[in-house]
Amino acid sequence: MSGELTTNYLGLQLDSPVVMGACPLTMEPETVRQIVAAGAGAVVLPSMLQEQVVHQLMKPTDPDGAIERSGYQPQQDKYNGGTEAYLQTIGILKKSCSVPVIASLNGSSSGQWLQYARDMESAGADALEFNLQQAVFDHMETSNDIEARMCDLIGQVGEMVAIPVAAKISQRYTNLSSMTNQLRRVGVAGLVLFTHMPEWDVSTDRMHWTINWELSPVNSLGGILEGIVCARAGDQTMSIAASGGVSTAEDAIKSMIAGADVVMVTSAVYRGGPDAIRDIVDGIERHVELSRFQTLQEFRDACPRNHSGDEKTVRLEYIDPLTRNQAYFDPTPVISRHTCDSFGHQN
Repeated sequence: MSGELTTNYLGLQLDSPVVMGACPLTMEPETVRQIVAAGAGAVVLPSMLQEQVVHQLMKPTDPDGAIERSGYQPQQDKYNGGTEAYLQTIGILKKSCSVPVIASLNGSSSGQWLQYARDMESAGADALEFNLQQAVFDHMETSNDIEARMCDLIGQVGEMVAIPVAAKISQRYTNLSSMTNQLRRVGVAGLVLFTHMPEWDVSTDRMHWTINWELSPVNSLGGILEGIVCARAGDQTMSIAASGGVSTAEDAIKSMIAGADVVMVTSAVYRGGPDAIRDIVDGIERHVELSRFQTLQEFRDACPRNHSGDEKTVRLEYIDPLTRNQAYFDPTPVISRHTCDSFGHQN
């Protein structure tokens, strides 16, 4: 791959702005080899869960109560290999692939379990992505309290390690620009916008809710772009990764125009295998070649950076498209009936 697509993310120099997002596919060295060969600039491992680490810490002294008190379930180890295998995988990938390996943690409360971040660093991780679960335990807790708790949590992680730490957050913030500033003040090096969330539904037969994980829908980029713009208004220097809706090269280019440094691709790989990454990388390269810019960095430097606006401008961005047309575009996509195996090959 030519040097035209090099970019910087979390202080890491990447050969490509396309990053393989956090998922179980990155636990398989051969799959990672194919992903890197397709043009990925970095890979993110699936999250190590708070429950798994807490269970590991409790098991030697309280083997009977460890599962109940930690929330650990055996299938969690099938998802990411478990606490010991996870660290071994980091070491294996660091020896076998040429791109940065980013470890991932997922949790919602502080405690001794956070020291696992040091184990990830010692195993060779180049950076750490912390998936901040915005869990509400106390229904009287205010949004300010929740944001302070999240910032304190990831701030503790940042103090434990020397590698850069990124916060993967949800869209559920009243003022994302403010949250970006708060995270910057506690040492966060970057944002991943946004964490993938499960789909909630209600079973009419059981009269109870159900929760299912699904691939990110195609043509779901709008909310990601809005989040990037809002985050950029809060901080011009923070590394930002678009995550949760990038399926094509056009999606990636739009994300970078909005202010993203890199794009994370996961669902597209499950749908189309590693070739999905190659298609996106090739598309970005063609766009740069056909533009007036010589490199991706020149292209990104020319993108708008100041997204702040006064009340009139912000209101107009909402009201103008609402009132300009009488016919509204229907974005409903055609639903694919294809399923994929663990390597992303369609059945």
